[in-house]
Amino acid sequence: MMADLRHFSSKSELSASENLAEFIRMCRDALTVFGVDLCWNDTSWPKAANFTKLGVPSEGFQASDRLDDAFIDFAKAYFRYQQGHHPTVTKNESKALRVIEAALLKTMGGAKLAGLDFAILDEAVVLAMGHYSPMAAYHCGRELQRLALFVSEKHLIPSDLSTWKSPIKKPPDITIQTGAKAKAIQEKKMPSQEALNALAEIFANDPTGPKDIFTTSTFAMTMCAPMRISEILDLPADCEVEEKDSKGVVQYGWRFYSAKGYEGDIKWIPEIMVPVAKKALSRIRMLTESSRKLAEWVENCPGKPYRHTECPDVADDELLTVFQACAFLGLARDSRRFCTGSLRGAKLEAKDGVHTLNSLWKYVLARQPKGFPWLNQEKKIKYSNALFCMSRNLIGDQRGTSPVILWAPTSNVFNNNLSPRESLQGSNHQSIFDRHGYKASNGSSLKLTSHQSRHLLNTLANRGGLTQEQLAKWAGRADPKQNRVYNHMSEWEMVAKAEALDTSLTLFGPKGEVSLHVPVSTQEINLMERGAVHVSLWGVCSHDFIMSPCEKFRDCLNCEEHVCIKGQGKDNVERLVRIKMRLSQVEKDYTEAQEAVNNGYSGADRWYEYHQKTVEQLRQLIEILESPQIPEGAQIKLRDGKDFNHLRRVIRAKAMEAVEGKMPDATLLSEMSRLLDGRHG
Repeated sequence: MMADLRHFSSKSELSASENLAEFIRMCRDALTVFGVDLCWNDTSWPKAANFTKLGVPSEGFQASDRLDDAFIDFAKAYFRYQQGHHPTVTKNESKALRVIEAALLKTMGGAKLAGLDFAILDEAVVLAMGHYSPMAAYHCGRELQRLALFVSEKHLIPSDLSTWKSPIKKPPDITIQTGAKAKAIQEKKMPSQEALNALAEIFANDPTGPKDIFTTSTFAMTMCAPMRISEILDLPADCEVEEKDSKGVVQYGWRFYSAKGYEGDIKWIPEIMVPVAKKALSRIRMLTESSRKLAEWVENCPGKPYRHTECPDVADDELLTVFQACAFLGLARDSRRFCTGSLRGAKLEAKDGVHTLNSLWKYVLARQPKGFPWLNQEKKIKYSNALFCMSRNLIGDQRGTSPVILWAPTSNVFNNNLSPRESLQGSNHQSIFDRHGYKASNGSSLKLTSHQSRHLLNTLANRGGLTQEQLAKWAGRADPKQNRVYNHMSEWEMVAKAEALDTSLTLFGPKGEVSLHVPVSTQEINLMERGAVHVSLWGVCSHDFIMSPCEKFRDCLNCEEHVCIKGQGKDNVERLVRIKMRLSQVEKDYTEAQEAVNNGYSGADRWYEYHQKTVEQLRQLIEILESPQIPEGAQIKLRDGKDFNHLRRVIRAKAMEAVEGKMPDATLLSEMSRLLDGRHG
């Protein structure tokens, strides 16, 4: 991609229009970025960009969707020049070019670059903010600023726009935010434990159906190392590597090609996952073995029909019956009616004596995948050596598998197998969970995505102490800064990790240990004198109701006598979910109470203080329950020196009366004794 790059230098004696024409000529005729065989006049450049208007879909566009004729040559030249000198995966230049073209047409009625000025850039910003997501709009604004500087410095327009700055602010990074909303967004990027367990169980039961083998084995591979699904689907069949490390231990990995600038490398598999990795890969290899044999034949012997196991035993030029023709093509042939219907469906003449193996082979060759023999030419992966080389409909639900036409699954095919199509009413589609009868604990459908496993592995690697450079290499990233998007450790975990590295930090203790901050030990709970234990929505209550009624009026999560148990079994997992839901509600109430205080509403300060304390209690409780340093089954009892109950409120009031001289000492002592003995009410 960087083989033939040239820097454009404008000439001061030339006009802006002449410099623009020379810039376009150089980028069209002299640069080789995206290949020397690139067709300049095409609307779409494969694996590069579509030069279409704002809002046009990436596929299925029409000729009328092209960028304006007065603008498209500059757009192509600018895109090719910038990607040649500073190649990126996101290619945000396209966003900036589209909004500028739209702004020019809206404001000027034409799309000549010479009309670009401050007003047009401001209008482009408005269009970007209205069309793109907040983060995409921010990146579009940055590209607009870069483009304005470029065309000004290169003297491609009459105006000087080099001082223009994008007003679009970078939206808050959810990966570094805290709170219920941020937590909920981050949790969506992580796979459901129920779905993982279900898929693991299906994989362990050794499925026999091609679709189930493909889905379970492919997802198992995503769990072995943080690979993108596109990287897995492009693996060669001979990707396995075994080498001895510096200690003489044999390490196992897969040879792959990264999709984000890291290029070719070996993805090493953790020792504990090696058996799973080998089993998953061997199942896929066995499933696709016959398809690779077909691909090898088509590649090396395109002039001779491929004789598969169902191929009629006749000469290549012998006339065939409709049954023989269907047998060669792998079409339904239960009866003559089925044969004729299948041939018509394939747009072939449905008669005896009109087809030969040679004529049908020409039909087959014309229907091989686009780009054959390459599955991915950039990565140098041919169908004949692709792990996921398949025959058409090998993992389909209805039609029979074609023995002569090749096909390869895409990421959409894989993800569709992991999720229900909730948006399609009446659809017959079933995910792998539906087919095997797995449901979530609340009765809803289970679902996963290929990218969730990548988020999970990256988070586990961060928890395990892998350096950012090591993690970037393992995940196949050229820039370690990209790691942060995939790290979903809680703020509590991050602080504890920081303290473990720097003992001078003491928020959670000098060694980052949180066990000292558990308010009560299991032994203390077990030795506590109490009667029957009362189950609540959040845990259990240890209060002795024989001595006195509930002093918190069922405000369990703010009570010192309430105990929560960390995640053992289904019931306790559900309790944690309820606690999180309670936190979400209390945070809303806390915000409203804060607004009421600011507006000067009478009595709002009491609610503000109460909700503030409850939010703090709930956040602390969730952090403890989610901490990997707290063992499963631990019993958590929060202490609070400012704990409020009605008994203390009455005692405090009586004490104030005594201090102010409103109550005799004897009466005070009697009242205190009665209250403390539980004889009140």
